[in-house]
Formats: sequence, C-alpha cells, structure tokens
Amino acid sequence: MTLLSLLAFLGLGLLGLGFFWPRGVWLGGGVYLLTALLGALAQGPLTSPAQVALLLGGLLALRAGTLLLRPRLALLRRYLLLLALLLGLFALRALPHPGGPLPVGLTLFHAGAFLVGYLTLAVGVGAGVLSALQDRYLRTAPEKALNAPPLWSLRRLERAYVRVGFVAVTLGLGSGMAWAFGYFGTPLSLDPKELSVLLGWVFLALYLALEEGFGEGARAGLLLLAYAALLFAFLGAPFLGSRHPSGLGF
Repeated sequence: MTLLSLLAFLGLGLLGLGFFWPRGVWLGGGVYLLTALLGALAQGPLTSPAQVALLLGGLLALRAGTLLLRPRLALLRRYLLLLALLLGLFALRALPHPGGPLPVGLTLFHAGAFLVGYLTLAVGVGAGVLSALQDRYLRTAPEKALNAPPLWSLRRLERAYVRVGFVAVTLGLGSGMAWAFGYFGTPLSLDPKELSVLLGWVFLALYLALEEGFGEGARAGLLLLAYAALLFAFLGAPFLGSRHPSGLGF
C-alpha cells in the first residue's frame, strides 16, 4: 500500500467512527483533504479521480461536522457522512496500488477486521430482531409490558454492537479495496465476494444514516439483509468462483 492509500484508508476509518464519535468526522475530513493535497503536490492538482473524490469527501465531511450541534439536521449530517464514505471507497479504488502477493500484515488486518465485524454484528442483528419481535408482541398485548424486558435495553445493545460492526466492516472493506485494484485490474470487480460485501456495507450504512426514520420491523429487516449479504460473501461466494486476492477459497 502506498502512503496515499494508507492515509485514505485512515480517513475512511475515522469517518466510520464519526457515526457515533463526533471528533471522527473532523479528523476523517481533515485526513481526506491532506491526502488530496499530497496527491496534488506529487501529481499536479486535480489530475486523478482519487484527488477529486478525496477533496469532495473531505468538504462533505467538514460540512457534516458543522451540523453536529443542530439535532434537527441529524439526518442530513449522516447523509453527508455516508456520501463522504462512498467517495473514500472510490478514492481507494482509484489510487495506484502495488501488485504481487497479498502482504501478510494486510491479510491479518483484513481478516481480523471482518472477524470482529461478523461477531459484533451477530449480537447487534440478534438484538435488533428481538427488539422488533418484542415491539410487535407488546403492540398486540400492551398489558404485558410490565413483565417484559425493556425495549430500550435491547435497542441500546443493538445500536452499540451494530456501530462497532459497521466500523469493523468498513475497515475490512477498505483494506481489501486498497489492495485489490492491483490484483483485479479494474475499478470495481464483478466478483461475487466483493459485490456481496459492498452490498452488506451499503445496507449497514443506510441503517446508520436513516435509523430514526425506520420502524422496528424495517430496521430489523435492513439489518438482516446486511448480515445475509455478509454471510453470503463468506459462505456462498466461494462456490460461485470468487477470486479472493489471498488465493484462498474464503
């Protein structure tokens, strides 16, 4: 990985944290802009798609940071943050990357991030489904609410674990994209493993960006779709001829 790829990857991780750590929005946006500046000094201003993506992503992230103290615009802030994350992923795809065997350190980080993501999302998705089922149950029998576990505890468990899982999946996806361009040789490979992970990440990002606008059932459904896409990447994609850069079937 080149220095620019590492910086873009760092900014991506910080913006992922920005969904629940406000300082991450400012730090991630700043790292995006710094990466774009270094690219402009090395290659000339706005000479590559990555520079444009990082510049726009950094400006969107900083704009999202200015909305932190305006709760009524929280949905707009998360939407801008989501756009900045997407631009960061595009930049990682557009930046130059070395080919050759998959570096051992990147392999361990990539696999470890996804392992944390799978484990934490298993808890978060389970809590979300239980929360939706209990909400439906209490709507049909509200008199039993006193003897049922409080919904807010399940909801808090769901949010905490899904957020950690989202950051882990973002790091896993970003680390894969930061290297796989040199392996596949295309801006976006039509590999089933890569596409399913990207789809799962999009579902999780939509959940975080629009969670207050969803009911319990819709929120649980979105989480189930995200986790199903991630599980397919691990269990189903190898049977469709997935070309994982590690050379392994998974």
